[in-house]
Amino acid sequence: MLIYLSLLDTEEEKSKFEQIYNNYKLTMFYVAKSILKDDYLSEDAVHDAFINIAKSMDNISDVISSRTKGYVVIIVRNISFNILKKQKPIVEIEDFEENVSYDISLEDEILSKLSFDFIIEEIMNLPVIYKDVLYLSYVEELSTQEISILINISNEAVKKRLQRGRRKLAENIKEAM
Repeated sequence: MLIYLSLLDTEEEKSKFEQIYNNYKLTMFYVAKSILKDDYLSEDAVHDAFINIAKSMDNISDVISSRTKGYVVIIVRNISFNILKKQKPIVEIEDFEENVSYDISLEDEILSKLSFDFIIEEIMNLPVIYKDVLYLSYVEELSTQEISILINISNEAVKKRLQRGRRKLAENIKEAM
């Protein structure tokens, strides 16, 4: 833990980090293990996640909250997927995104009328690839640059996922209404 604490400046940040570490390390290991199926790789993923968390402590306000838990789980999950990606050969898959036309003004009107909780629930029902970036952008209010650093993808990829995720979210909300 000394490695992580050396990345922090103030005693308040160190105390908050220790609480995060003690409260979420097992959950993070469980998430990593469910993806990687290997104890050593899972430990590496959790270690890398804690380094990222230490570098972005200003994004965490309450230690014990569903937002913080979601935040740390997203970080460790994406690091685990990156480790898994490095372990397996790369397979090119074509993007079969359907051309969906929708009225932007209608989307804005619908989103403004719905409650925040309903929208968060709909975000959580999206595929992981969109759910993470939308959650980090709209709930955690991180910039695309911060998201790209946290989940280790390019800024352009974050923007594209946000665009596609918003489109999918609008479709799901229209269906729900």
